[in-house]
Amino acid sequence: MEFRHHANATLIFGAGSISTVPDALGRGPVFIVVGRHVVHSTAWSVLERGLRQGGIDYRYETVHGEPSPEVVDALVDEARDHATAHVVAIGGGSVLDAGKAVAAMLCHEGGVFDYLEGVGTRKPDGRTLPLIAVPTTAGTGSEATKNAVIGRRGAHGFKKSLRHDAFVPPLAVIDPALAVGCPPEITIACGMDAFCQLLESFVSSAATPVTDALARDGLARFGRGKRLFVDQRYGTADEIDDRAQLALAAYYSGLTLANAGLGTVHGLAGPLGAACDVPHGVACGLLLEPVYRRVARRLSEAEHTTAARVALDRLAHAGALVARGTAAEPRAADLDALLGTCRAWADRLPRLSTYGLAERDIAAVVAASGNKTSPAALTPAEMTAALRDVW
Repeated sequence: MEFRHHANATLIFGAGSISTVPDALGRGPVFIVVGRHVVHSTAWSVLERGLRQGGIDYRYETVHGEPSPEVVDALVDEARDHATAHVVAIGGGSVLDAGKAVAAMLCHEGGVFDYLEGVGTRKPDGRTLPLIAVPTTAGTGSEATKNAVIGRRGAHGFKKSLRHDAFVPPLAVIDPALAVGCPPEITIACGMDAFCQLLESFVSSAATPVTDALARDGLARFGRGKRLFVDQRYGTADEIDDRAQLALAAYYSGLTLANAGLGTVHGLAGPLGAACDVPHGVACGLLLEPVYRRVARRLSEAEHTTAARVALDRLAHAGALVARGTAAEPRAADLDALLGTCRAWADRLPRLSTYGLAERDIAAVVAASGNKTSPAALTPAEMTAALRDVW
């Protein structure tokens, strides 16, 4: 058995831990990429006070929505003008991706489009400025991954990655208190993304013993943290603990996807995000049940093989972990229960057509999709059927 595992050099976790950011910065000007909502929060006031007390020269720029190449290039130009020595990214997954791209592109020539997988003509060499990643939502796990997703929507849209092993942020600061007040619809969409990433990496054909351990614990933590939106515990004394469980589950999902890969849900979600305005977490939440119902059917047909039996057992195990929030032994009904739970969660989300996906666009989405490291590869016809189920 041979494998490599990439992760942050340091993780700081805990409510109020955003206050540690100023002390973690080195010498020189700092450029902060931040979500628009963050700059109106108490946490932002705490951070700014710490930066001023530390005599740290900083400039910030807000980011909203998934970053395009043009947005990243503009941020890089501003950061260069500031003689930036360190980058801090505070926000959801798109903000963290923008921060990772800025830190890397400050050390490369040209625009970020030139270095994107599948559309660019150059490869990044791994140089990057020091980056501190501070997530405010429990979803993408971008604080633990080695890629930054950059995209453009429309007829010639795309979602591609700027990727290198060296782009994993050296320091992640996870403060679950930053997510308190996050709207319920965003909370559940982000949770679906994290859950999907844990599930897909757990059954991945490239899973390792390390990602298995992280995925199991992440799924159990998600099972406990999901009480926040299942039982509507917003604003209660339990919210911060639920947020902490979800935040750690999301972090684990970033570690597992970076090392074990993802499956068909994410293979479809990327092109979907380029074709219409659907948020990434919503796309994942909608596709979980129709995709994994078909994956499970494929695995059942090949149950005579060891790999298929293992993958089926892991799907049931994931169902047990999410349902009971503990390391419970899977039961035969846990796979069906998992699919039913995914369908119930998806029923609370708008359909793909609501976000502007036209029926005629489905074929193009499927053509641009892939199965990645799924334990069972779906055909284009099966992918089309899965999309139509939630269109």
